[in-house]
Amino acid sequence: MDIVRRYVELKKAGTGSWKGLCPFHAEKTPSFNVHEQRQYFHCFGCGEKGDVFSFLVKIEQRSFMEVLRDLASQAGVDLPEVKQSPAERQAAAEAESERERMLRVMEAATSFFEAQLAAPVGGAARAYVEKRGVSSGLRASFRLGYAPPGWDTLQKHLASLRIPGSVAEQLGLVGANERGRYDFFRDRVMLPVLDRQKRPIGFSSRLLDPEAKERKYVNSPDSPLFHKKENLYGLHVALEAIRRSGTAIVVEGNFDVLSLHEAGVQEAVAPMGTALTSEQVKLLGRAAKRIVVVFDGDAAGARAAEKAIPVAVEAGLFFAEADADGRVAQMPAGVDPDDFVRAQGAQAFRALVEGARPMLDHLIQQAADDATIPGKADTARRVVEVLAKVRNPLVRDLYMRELAAKLRVPVPQVVRMVRDTAVERRLGPAATPASAGEVAEAQVLRDPPRDELAAFALLVSHPELASTEEAGRVLGLLVDPGMRQVYRTALQALQAGQRADVPAWLDACPAEIRASVGAAVMDGSWEKVETAEEALRAVVSRLGRSRVEAEIVLAGRQHREALARGDEAEARSISMREMDLIRSKLGLAN
Repeated sequence: MDIVRRYVELKKAGTGSWKGLCPFHAEKTPSFNVHEQRQYFHCFGCGEKGDVFSFLVKIEQRSFMEVLRDLASQAGVDLPEVKQSPAERQAAAEAESERERMLRVMEAATSFFEAQLAAPVGGAARAYVEKRGVSSGLRASFRLGYAPPGWDTLQKHLASLRIPGSVAEQLGLVGANERGRYDFFRDRVMLPVLDRQKRPIGFSSRLLDPEAKERKYVNSPDSPLFHKKENLYGLHVALEAIRRSGTAIVVEGNFDVLSLHEAGVQEAVAPMGTALTSEQVKLLGRAAKRIVVVFDGDAAGARAAEKAIPVAVEAGLFFAEADADGRVAQMPAGVDPDDFVRAQGAQAFRALVEGARPMLDHLIQQAADDATIPGKADTARRVVEVLAKVRNPLVRDLYMRELAAKLRVPVPQVVRMVRDTAVERRLGPAATPASAGEVAEAQVLRDPPRDELAAFALLVSHPELASTEEAGRVLGLLVDPGMRQVYRTALQALQAGQRADVPAWLDACPAEIRASVGAAVMDGSWEKVETAEEALRAVVSRLGRSRVEAEIVLAGRQHREALARGDEAEARSISMREMDLIRSKLGLAN
């Protein structure tokens, strides 16, 4: 439970069960459930399920053995070391996952760059880092390094460790052309990108030579370990601070991140020198209640902030649609966060973040501030394109009115622009692909009868009931076909002596009732009944009455249809059956 809480904010959803937003897919309505007593999780939105080990393997992208070793260490448990023969050690090495081998290569490269920064060859790089105000402690926690200017310095080091050049090339450490392989990073300050387990998976770099014609900042190319659009520089350090404060601060540059962390603003991250992506927004949205974009106070920074707004809206994490709130903080003209925090300190920077405006408010104000009519029209068009993606109708309506007031145009004109933009997107007025899917899904989702859910939850909570006569009677009383299917699956498994495998049973459950069935199981109230058999008998009694009532309704409809056809004999037969059913109902009520 405590481990899952590190990644998901959970709220009580019943006795022994908790609910939160799934960390494995974007959602605005919590469908991620954790059952404390049974020690398993299940997301009814994306289908992910399992125990604490599978949760960590999935969310941290690590092997089972890595997770097991870490959990054992945290619990103070020593795992037995199995003695291996040379042949067994060789077999184990060959069986090691490709990902683990790649992580070891990245670790070797990072250690090499760190050593080069500390060596005489790294003098100029050390001076640059010190000039940027990075202390030795911060340098160590972010694992800064230096790539020497030679064409094959790193290659030779990796070769000495028996790391094939092909692997180094696959990880973006080495490039290749018609003349052969060469070190991808040369004469650069190296800024490793670390995952949430603080393992190097890629690099960003800053060129030292101001006269060189190469790009100032270069990132690792995408590799099996590293995907630029899915990672944020500094997140490995910032994550805990973001969870504590509830705020994530997104800045443009890696050295902005370092300066802010040096000043004590540890919630800062950067999107690797590129525009903010929906993947990065969703990643932050799992830990933060508020995401504040603080880009440079120049034209490029303004454009970057503006680009971030539609990404945030499409990610579905902002405004009244979810728990997270997206905002933009305006830097003074010509100033970046690095300059600002050095000159004015952390307190002033935090005050600037606290004063950040909601993203759409910021965008609408830009339209109002533009001095020219064409400029206003162009900004208004961009605002309308964003509004067409906003899913919450109340939020959308308020912002349309705000835009109309700022531009001094009739509200219906803005409404028409938003509607036309949505139609152009072929998704209907004010809809998005995700919301269209949610509407379609909502139309087929349904709740089975409450007592039928109760019968299944009782069986799951008390597997010993499977051997009772009452448990068998339930199957003949269930009206909902989906409930019959999932109840039969569970009953047969338990009667065969199998263990209770709730996630597997839910997989066998029809999609349209899966959420309702899962919620009934996760509620946990049926676990605390004093006598499970008595509770089941009471449920069976209610199910019997419900079944008879359903048959009475059906008989009444059939009776009317027979009369409409003029079939009096059939009508009399149905009427007699209806009377028998009514007498049965009266008997069940006594």
